[in-house]
Amino acid sequence: MTTLKLYHTSPHEITEIHKDGFFDDCLFFSSEVYDMGDCKFVYSIEIDSDAIDDVCRLYDTVIIDDIAMALDVSCETAAAYLCGEETALDPEDDLYMQARQGECAKKDGYLGCKGEDEQGAVYIIPMFGKELILKLERQ
Repeated sequence: MTTLKLYHTSPHEITEIHKDGFFDDCLFFSSEVYDMGDCKFVYSIEIDSDAIDDVCRLYDTVIIDDIAMALDVSCETAAAYLCGEETALDPEDDLYMQARQGECAKKDGYLGCKGEDEQGAVYIIPMFGKELILKLERQ
């Protein structure tokens, strides 16, 4: 087992995570500290690498059906979006997909999943009820 130290940056202090945020309850992490412009807070978590699934292995028929309806695409296209074989192209749809990927990984018993985005490797982790594992690194 390998321990991963991952980083999340935010323009706001994180005191509570809600299930109904823009990305549901998912936060996005990287293995390196990254700067998204106005981010003042840097958080870290340390997790077991075995707790992370790879996006390419994600599959859930209920989630795929939800994606197909939400994006008005076929179930085959929705499945390709979920496992990262295709991207939704629209930035908002891609963000929606990342939240669904985190949901799917959690549903499969993982803490989260690892995928790729414009910044490189991204760890998508549903964090509702897990605020205590976030460590404030700097402000």
